Parts: sequence; structure tokens; C-alpha cells
Amino acid sequence: MRFPHAESDTRHGLTVGKISSQPPASNIPKFVEPAGGRAQATHGCAEAVRARTRGALKEIGVSQPEWWVLHQLSLHPEGVERAAVVETIGPNETPAVIDSAIDSAIEKGWIEAAGARLLPSEVGAALFERAAALQHALQAERMAGITAEDFATTITVLQKTIVNVGGDAWHW
Repeated sequence: MRFPHAESDTRHGLTVGKISSQPPASNIPKFVEPAGGRAQATHGCAEAVRARTRGALKEIGVSQPEWWVLHQLSLHPEGVERAAVVETIGPNETPAVIDSAIDSAIEKGWIEAAGARLLPSEVGAALFERAAALQHALQAERMAGITAEDFATTITVLQKTIVNVGGDAWHW
């Protein structure tokens, strides 16, 4: 199936996309897509990546919040305070979701709690290695046909756009 291409069409001082049956002469867009369209495309990308990641992790018995917890513990093999884990990765979902993931990982024997300090168990460390290998494979899948430079540029532009409109481009 062939999709129509965009040509520039300037109205009211803005350049917007216009559908054309002719392909562009190069990969450089001839128009500036409205910000809402970019935002919708970005949201769609995020949802597709999230669904793919969560589905793949589920196949090995790990939720994404549990993965985030295991990943944080891999960075602190000597242990880390529960509150620090929640503070670091809580914004990925909510602090309550991360607390629940920590409790779940403790119940499953993946991590051990020594007071407020969390430590990876042998089972948890082995599961982390398996999940990390899966995450590397998923990243390779996502990056197929995308250069590191293009990816870095995309992330930089998205972060700047978020900040420019008063948002928080946070990520741990």
C-alpha cells in the first residue's frame, strides 16, 4: 500500500501539511507538521513501545514495574533504600505502583528486605540477567534502521519541545 505524501501549504502564517499523491523529492519534509500531530505520533510510539515491552516481559513472568525495580537493584548490588527506589522510578508510573512492585518482588523471592534496605536475591539477580537480555533484544528491535545520531536528535528535540511548552522532560 502506498501512502500519500505531504506538500507545503502556507495559511495564516503557518506551514501545514497538505496531502499529495507525489512522493517528496527527499527524506526532508517540505512542511512543518502541526505540533499536535507530532504529539499524537509520539504518544502512539510510546504506547506501541510500552505494549511491546510489557508483553515481552510478561512472557518471562515480570511486570514492567518489577523490571524497573530489578534494574535499580542491579545498579546497587550492596542494596538500596526502598524510599530511594520509589523516588527514582516512581514517576514512571506512580509511587504506589512501584511500592506494589517491590512488595511483589519480595513475595516472589526476587529481592530481600533488610529493614528499609532492598537487596537482590540470587533468584532475582538471575531473573534480572534474563530480563536484561530481553530488554537488549527489544532495544535492537526498536532501533532497526535508526542511527544512534537520529535517535539522539529525536530525543533532544522531544525534550526541548516538552520544556518549551512548560512540561517536565524528566527521566531517570
